[in-house]
Amino acid sequence: MSLRGLLKPLLICVWFSGCVSNLILAQTPPVNPVEKISLYQQRAEQAVPDQEALAHSEKMLREHKNIKILDKFAVPNFHKQSGELETAPNTFCRNCHSPLPHRSQLRTRGFNNMHVRFIACETCHFRPKDVEFDYQWLDYDKQQSVNGQGLFRIGQEIDNAKQRPANPKIAPFKDGLPVIAFKDQSFSKEIADQWDKADTSAKVLLRAKLHLPLEKKGPECQGCHDEQKSLLNLQALGATAEQSQAMAKHIIPQFIRRYKKDDEHITIREMLR
Repeated sequence: MSLRGLLKPLLICVWFSGCVSNLILAQTPPVNPVEKISLYQQRAEQAVPDQEALAHSEKMLREHKNIKILDKFAVPNFHKQSGELETAPNTFCRNCHSPLPHRSQLRTRGFNNMHVRFIACETCHFRPKDVEFDYQWLDYDKQQSVNGQGLFRIGQEIDNAKQRPANPKIAPFKDGLPVIAFKDQSFSKEIADQWDKADTSAKVLLRAKLHLPLEKKGPECQGCHDEQKSLLNLQALGATAEQSQAMAKHIIPQFIRRYKKDDEHITIREMLR
């Protein structure tokens, strides 16, 4: 057999393989090489909700009520604060949740919503038991950690008319990268598109998958406001020793820990001791 005859089957094979490779590449959507797949996205995509989770998801969707947010809402004079309401425009959770998402617990919801200005949702609600996180200040615009020096606001000489910005926030990191999803990423946009096109049963499943990696209830106040054991290393996050001690001994977490009944109250005098 001639050399040409020997090479002909090989050339056909190479040509066919090239065609198949081009076909596969044409069918595969392009991936942004800069965009990382977060740990939360991995867990949400792998989630397999059981019947209990699906039933809870169906119940929450059925009982959902839209909330009207008042524009430029502010409490004048007494609290001396600006009316800025938006707390996290680029967080994935804001695809569905309001900027002040805590509503159910009358005793603590005001304090929880206050924390939204400087604590990422995932810090409290995404706490997988098989992973240890490092908590850092996260710049949502740059999607990377920033130095926390001067970001804590606690003490006597604070002008409440000047609110600290809602960006950055304390968020969970793993191997130097944030483990959360961002609203401007392709994953978030795909979820929003799926939700818009989904019927009720598809929404029940999608909601269950997104919430399965999360803890519905966040840690107790003393989970962070504690001298001995805290979820957050406050001084590593930029707090001074005095600020760390003030947060650990804060009167409001101590009150919430001691008193559980709705008819028990804390006075302004006790808060100012």
